[in-house]
Amino acid sequence: MRFVPKRRWARVLLAFGVLLVVGGAVAWHWQSVLIGRAAEWYLTRVAEAETTTGKLDRRREILRNVNRQLLMAAPEDPLVPELFDFVTLVSKRVATGDISLNWVAYLYTTYQRDMVVQRPNGMPRRTIDQVQGELDRLVAFYHIQKRPDQNGIQVKDLLGTGDDVITLDEIESGKDIDLRTRGAKH
Repeated sequence: MRFVPKRRWARVLLAFGVLLVVGGAVAWHWQSVLIGRAAEWYLTRVAEAETTTGKLDRRREILRNVNRQLLMAAPEDPLVPELFDFVTLVSKRVATGDISLNWVAYLYTTYQRDMVVQRPNGMPRRTIDQVQGELDRLVAFYHIQKRPDQNGIQVKDLLGTGDDVITLDEIESGKDIDLRTRGAKH
C-alpha cells in the first residue's frame, strides 16, 4: 500500500467539496427538470414491470388517485394502459411548468372522455408515439405555452410548506382570503 501525503488528501477533499457544492447548485437550479425526469422514469418503470406480468394493479391505483383528484370515477381497465402512458408522457412537462396543472387536468379529462366515446374497450390501443403525437396535437390546438412566471414543481412543493392551508377560524372570521397566493392576507 502506497502512502499518500496529507496535502494530496486535502486537495482531493477540497475538489470533492467544490464538486458537491457546484453539483448541488446545478441540481437546485434545475430541480423541476430533475423532478420531471424522475417522475417519468418512475412511471415508465411501473408500466414496464406490469406489462411483463400482464397486471394493471399499480397503474390502476395511480389513475384512480388522479381521477379522484379530478372528481371523476376510476377508469375502466381497458383504458388504464393508454391513460397511464398519457400521464407518464405529460408528467415531465407538468413538472417543468411547460403545461400548468389546470391545463393538464383539462387535457387528461379530454383524452379520457374521447377514449370512452371513441374506443370504450381501449382498442385499438395507441402506441406511446401515437399518445405523444396526440398530446402534442392537443398542446398545439389549445396553444398551451409555458407561462413566464411559472417555475414548475420544486422540492418545496413536494414537501409542502403549510402556507396553502386555510383554517376554519380564518374562514369563519370573515377576513379576506387571497386564494391566488394560497394564503391569507396579512
